[in-house]
Order: sequence, then C-alpha cells, then structure tokens
Amino acid sequence: MRAFRISLLAALSSLALPAHADWLLSSFATRVAAGQPFRISLVRDADAADEPLPDRLKLVVETGERLLSLDLAPSRQTAGAAFRRDYVGNWPAGVTGPVVLRLADRASSRLVLLAQDAPGAPGEEAVPVPPAEIAAGTAVAPEPALTVNEPMYFLVGVDDDTARFQLSFKYRIFDPESAIVESLPALGGLHFGYTQTSLWDLGSDSKPFRDTSYRPSFFYEWRFASDPSSRRGVGARAGYEHESNGRDGESSRSIDTLFATVDWRFGLGNGSYVGVTPKVWTYLDRDENPDIYRYRGYGELGLRFGRDDGWLARLRLRRAAAGEGSTQLDLSYPLTQRVLSETAIYLHLQVFDGVGETLLDYNKSQDTQFRIGFSIQR
Repeated sequence: MRAFRISLLAALSSLALPAHADWLLSSFATRVAAGQPFRISLVRDADAADEPLPDRLKLVVETGERLLSLDLAPSRQTAGAAFRRDYVGNWPAGVTGPVVLRLADRASSRLVLLAQDAPGAPGEEAVPVPPAEIAAGTAVAPEPALTVNEPMYFLVGVDDDTARFQLSFKYRIFDPESAIVESLPALGGLHFGYTQTSLWDLGSDSKPFRDTSYRPSFFYEWRFASDPSSRRGVGARAGYEHESNGRDGESSRSIDTLFATVDWRFGLGNGSYVGVTPKVWTYLDRDENPDIYRYRGYGELGLRFGRDDGWLARLRLRRAAAGEGSTQLDLSYPLTQRVLSETAIYLHLQVFDGVGETLLDYNKSQDTQFRIGFSIQR
C-alpha cells in the first residue's frame, strides 16, 4: 500500500506543473515526517534568469480543504549555486497525509508530498526552526553525501598549447541519521575530499601530461547557515591533506600537511557579495622537497567578489617568508542553466603568475600564464 501511495504521489507531481509557472519546487524525498526537519529546493526558470532567488521561502500547504502557510529559512549549502537554492524548516506536527505545496506569492509548480506521523512527535502546531539556531549551525537539513569541493574547470593556454584542468569532490563519510552519528554526533561533519589538477601538453605528438597533482584529504567541516538579516555566512574546516604528483625517482614530489580554513561571506545587496577564505597549514612530511616552505609558505588568502548568477572573481595569494609565492586570478561568467543541479556552464578565464604552478616545479618561476575555457563549478 505504501508503494502504491508513493507511485500515486509521483504521478500527481508530474501533473502538477502549471502551464505558465516560472519557478519550480522540488524535494529530495517524497515523504516528510510530522514535526521533523525537511528541505525544499527552488529552481529558477530560464525566462526569470535576472530575478534573484528569495531570502525566505513562503509556501502554501494544501491539505484537503485546509490551507496553511510555511516560512522556510535558506540553507547555506546552495549559497554558491547560480540557479537553485535550498530552504529548510520543520514540518507542522499536526499535518499528515497527502499534501500539495506551492509558492504563496507567485505562480509556481505544485509539489505533492506524503506527510506521515513521526514516532513520538509531540504537539499539534507547527514548530518553526528558529533563525538563531540556523545561524549557529544547527544541522536542520543535511547536505547530500557527495558534493563538489573545489572549482572544476578545463582551460587551454592563450600563448601555448598547454591545457589545465581540475576535478574535485568531497564525500560525507557518515549518514547524519545513522546509529553511529546518533551515538557520536561529532562524526557527522567528517569528510573525505579529493582534488586532481593536471597540466596537459596538447602541442606534443604524444600529448603527455606534464604533471598532475593528487590531493586526497580527510577533514572535519562545520556548516553555519547564512543569517538573512545580516547577509553573512561562515563555514570552517580542518584536517589532513596529502599531495603527490604520483611519480618516482628525481621527479617525485609529495607533502603531508595539517590545515585549517575559514570561509566568510558578506552580501552587498543586489545579489553581489564578497568572500574571504584564509587558509593555514603546517608540514608533517616534506622529505622529497625539503625547501618547499620557502616557495609555498604556511598559508594563503582567498578572495571572492561578484554574483552567483553573474561575473565572479576569485583571487588566491600565496607568499612565503623569502618573498617567493604565486598569484592566481579566476574570472567566470554563466553561459547556460542546468535545471535541478548545482552546476552550470561558465566561461572561465585564468591568470597564473609566480612559482609552483605544478608540484614538480614548486621552486621554478615561469612567464605569466593566460588560459581560457569553461568550468562546471566555481
């Protein structure tokens, strides 16, 4: 019977899109539990590309002949997404059965869900998530297990035939609803990360990879949702990272570090914002390149400025005590939209100046590199 109801809800959902809806509601699940946290996504239609996504999501809940209103707070997990935003809240404890959700203040798709009683859920009234708890990092809506970690792009040199590309992801190791996290809540923020950056020589006959950096990591991440009243958002992570170029002999390079970083974001209005991301580290092992600290130092400063749905500039500055270091500037602009995705296609320009564009050449300087291409996450 339960399977039949879920199938029926899926069928109703497919018929629930108005002919002229310009906003799309979606959910990660077809069921919600009374009195428990839930998450709703709002996706911008292509024809409404210039309209900002709202800071609060106001919904109408239709259950039989009864109409209720819900006011959901934004989730920081999609703060950097150009065309989709997630919102979180608690489902009203006294509302169960098949329900239909729609936006309260404009045309939208209609989302059909099945609301069920939660074991031991008390009360008969809605219990909203206090904004103060969201700002303090209460995990009211867990992120997907597999998400993007650092920018992902493919770029080709303007002055030469060398391409640079990067792939990156992170994986939350423990399910926040698992028994082990319920017993040891601190494990809920533990992640595995992986980033791979390659320089590809497209001009040579065999098109070899000049060098590739492999960076697996284990880290703990603290998620603090944005405060809509101040337009601020803060996140942090700390952990261990290994970096190697996967080669042997004299070309082998590797380091092991402990690191900590904070990501601070402040809205400027009209969708623009500035972000500051300082990162510091200490070396556990640098035997294959003992003087790397002279060129990479012990920290870097990341800066961002722009809009999620427009131009975005990212600047990374590394400076060592001996005066060595590097500067990398990335400029990107969205070209297309992807429905129900946190990614899009962006025009991407990159400028690199300084030493150590690859781990193999950590102590070598070269001419300023200009590259152009595309990114799918920035």
